[in-house]
Amino acid sequence: MKKSVLLFGALALVSANLYAKETLPTPVDEVVVEEEVVEVEPALRITNMGQYLEIDNTSGGANIGEGVHFGNQIGLAYDDTWTFDLLARKTWSASTDNYVENGKNFKKGVHSNGERIELQAMRNFDNFAIGAKWRGDENYDRFYVPVLYNLGAVSGWATPAYTFYNTEAGQNDTFYLEAEPIQINYGPVQLAYYFEGEKSTGNPTPGYMDHWFTHQARIRGTFYSNDVVTLGAEYRYQFASDYSDRNAQNIETKYKNRKQVAILNASYNVTENLTIDGYYQYDFNRYHDFENKAPMDDNYYGEFYLGWNYKF
Repeated sequence: MKKSVLLFGALALVSANLYAKETLPTPVDEVVVEEEVVEVEPALRITNMGQYLEIDNTSGGANIGEGVHFGNQIGLAYDDTWTFDLLARKTWSASTDNYVENGKNFKKGVHSNGERIELQAMRNFDNFAIGAKWRGDENYDRFYVPVLYNLGAVSGWATPAYTFYNTEAGQNDTFYLEAEPIQINYGPVQLAYYFEGEKSTGNPTPGYMDHWFTHQARIRGTFYSNDVVTLGAEYRYQFASDYSDRNAQNIETKYKNRKQVAILNASYNVTENLTIDGYYQYDFNRYHDFENKAPMDDNYYGEFYLGWNYKF
């Protein structure tokens, strides 16, 4: 009896296996679909656009806003190797009293005080970029050759330029340079050396600039940041400077300014693409070492900036 049960069980197991093999689907060869690669031609595209308002003021004057600037900016790119920047800016002055500026009499109120247009093109490489820039201002045209590099922990930039002045009195053309040739990055902190200067191409007309230059040590960084808000600060110490021009008697006059600058800045991400940013800059001017020039009182300079930028 036991043998019959075992034999019946074995037959049932074999039958089940044979049925399973007959009912399993026949394997189908895998079909490989090849995707066609479509090459996209490089195109000029808008990368960002924005506007800003800037108000400048120096203490001791009648103006409450010696420079009120409203600017429009747009950025473009081509094939990830070329970037282009355009700026159009209008300037006004605002005063609560009548005042004199550059020998002209102005009444209190808001007055047009100049325009500026800038066009820049940059050729970008792996860690280096070089380009060309033109600035058209009310009194001059300036042509720059901006360069920059970035090696991670060390970076820098410079903008040598040549200035064509359009003043009626015949201000000489000048050589101009602004640069932060070395910046050392350490976490959220950056240390930098800054230089700015301008030199007349010839003997200046009496009453006009011969040369000026400044050297600064700068430290800046971010002290708070999250996905929405970023807060930062910067301190600048001007450890060397020289300002030289010629008075009406064609005598060279000189002075120096050992100023200190404090800046607070902030940005707010309204959306993933839209950012609002601003800063306030306060300069403590300290004039000294006057040569053939009446001493000037120390004063301050304030600069307020507020703008928005949209990234595409």
